[in-house]
Amino acid sequence: MKNSLFIKFMMAVLLVLTVAKPGVTRTLDTNDLRKIQCAQDKMRILAGFFNIDSKETNYTLTDLCGSAASKPITMPKWFSEELARMDKNKVVFVKTENQTYSEVDLWRQAFSNVYLYLDRAAQSLDPNRPIVLEQLSRGYVGNRLNLMATLDRLNKDLLRGNQLFVMKDSMDGRARSMLSTLELINNEFFSTIESFSSPVSQRDEKYRQSVMAVVVLANHLYAQFMGSPIPATPPSPETYRTTRADRVFSLMLIMIGAVLAGMFVYFLINNKRESINRMMDDYRARSAVWAEDFNRQFVTIDVKYIVLATIGVFVILGFMAGWMIGGFLGVFVFLAFVAMGGVVSIRVPSAILDNLKKSRGVKVNKQLMDALILLSNSLRSGMDIVQGFEMVSKDLLPPISDEFGLVVKNYQLGTPFEQALDGMVARVDSRMLAYIVKAIIIQRQVGGNLPVIFARLVENIREESKLEEKLQALTAQQRIQSLVVSVMPFVMMMVMFLFNPSQMIAFYTSPIGMMLFLFCVVWIFIGMQVLQKMGDIKV
Repeated sequence: MKNSLFIKFMMAVLLVLTVAKPGVTRTLDTNDLRKIQCAQDKMRILAGFFNIDSKETNYTLTDLCGSAASKPITMPKWFSEELARMDKNKVVFVKTENQTYSEVDLWRQAFSNVYLYLDRAAQSLDPNRPIVLEQLSRGYVGNRLNLMATLDRLNKDLLRGNQLFVMKDSMDGRARSMLSTLELINNEFFSTIESFSSPVSQRDEKYRQSVMAVVVLANHLYAQFMGSPIPATPPSPETYRTTRADRVFSLMLIMIGAVLAGMFVYFLINNKRESINRMMDDYRARSAVWAEDFNRQFVTIDVKYIVLATIGVFVILGFMAGWMIGGFLGVFVFLAFVAMGGVVSIRVPSAILDNLKKSRGVKVNKQLMDALILLSNSLRSGMDIVQGFEMVSKDLLPPISDEFGLVVKNYQLGTPFEQALDGMVARVDSRMLAYIVKAIIIQRQVGGNLPVIFARLVENIREESKLEEKLQALTAQQRIQSLVVSVMPFVMMMVMFLFNPSQMIAFYTSPIGMMLFLFCVVWIFIGMQVLQKMGDIKV
């Protein structure tokens, strides 16, 4: 595999050399030259540190490096012992050179390759020397081949006996990050080679970008060696231990913040007192209307329990979310949930009423055919319409028996029969029941054969029931899709919890995870509503 990659790389190099034409390039300016020579000097210092035979331990940067030039650069204390160990670690034997290279030799070769690359880039700025692109590109190819070989040897793990030796762990862990930087430099070497095969209009700029990228990476490589490594072990818990005075001070800050927040809420409520009183009066009026509407649905319930229960659910959810998030953001999330609960609680009674009315209307529709047949038979036997309603209330089951019985009771208490029928239409959400009531009212005002009208209504109800069943079959796909859309995301989430519970819990208890979960729930609800509307066909 490595040989094939090497052959492909050499073919690409030959193609570059074939396409590249001799010419002169002066894309880098004087400021770029100063940066190149400063980075070159840093690579010289690093290569000097890794030279065992050199007795020099103090270095200075050239004046081109600015303020850092005047400061002496000394070999780090930790590196003296590490240098001796790395020199004893023999890594590779090269037959062609009949020489064994140590780990120190490989690192010195890597820095030297970067130094030679920067030196070649600096020479390309000499106005007295014409630069032939073919020669320049060949030099860069040689730099890259040498650096590739060096990195390949440094990235190998050595097995000596039963002990595995990893060279990436050298220099107190600095080697890992430095090798990554050298890999990036190696890629930029190839970008430099590629720039010579670019169109003439783009060649100069691409060449400059690749050279300056190597300069930046060389400076970073120098900083990685001279800087402190990432600690391999976590810091001691004593570092984060708090004293009693710290805890008391934190508690005092929390109490002061709570008092200020309470004062803010008090003044805000005091300034909005009139608006709040109007809202409370409106709420009381709406509660009375809701209570009456629930009674019309034969449900006795105190509306305030629905409102308080809704707010209580949001308070519990907000407390759990705020406790998991913690801090000021947790308090903000808790208050946001409470405010959301107050807004939602005002709309919950209306939503419950609509669902009760709709479900009751569906049940009444299923009993209308039997009620019409019973009314028609009672009229044919000589009874009047009121007696027919009374018979329906006694012989059929709720809810239609309750509705017809309530009409009879209202009529017996003095309410006009037409008005009692209108009250039943207002209570029950049924289009066919409204047609029946209109037919009865018209018959009582102008006359007519009511049994015949009922027979036709029975036939219409029967045909409409068949059509509704057919529509239910045709829209089954939309309803199933709505169910799948609402259930499958949560099923997949549970499956992921089973496979990786720790990661899922850590994500969904984080602020981002909770916000994402709420966002998904909202859009799942919207998708369910859209799919239901697509399958909602009114007959």
